[in-house]
Amino acid sequence: MGFRLRRKVFEVIPMGMYAATVKNVELAEGQYGEQLSWLFSVDDSDTELRAWSSSTMSDKSKTGRWVRSILGQVPDVLEADALLGQPCMLSVLVKPKADGSGTFNKVDEVLPAKRKPKPQPVPVEPEPDADGVEPLPF
Repeated sequence: MGFRLRRKVFEVIPMGMYAATVKNVELAEGQYGEQLSWLFSVDDSDTELRAWSSSTMSDKSKTGRWVRSILGQVPDVLEADALLGQPCMLSVLVKPKADGSGTFNKVDEVLPAKRKPKPQPVPVEPEPDADGVEPLPF
């Protein structure tokens, strides 16, 4: 029985900083043994970027830095599901392919998501005192 495949065209996005969301993190066999395969979706686009880090999580490892950027700390034990759906910022590079056939995107670093502005305080209406008289506003 035959089958049909469609050619996938990978678009290279310009080098820069992008708001993104962690879509998936899983253990995988990589070129250097067991690694983490990260999948990020770039916010407000159809672009997905894959990145790799070691399966060693320490304060100084790439995995540790990325986890700290996403969760705010490096936990003693990481449940990978805690990363899913979390916002972050990606530093993305454009690198030449080894065979010279073009370029590809490389996630250089994962940084904390930009914080939303702090909410402004809402004025509170003065309450009347025990006699039912409202205090003067000075």
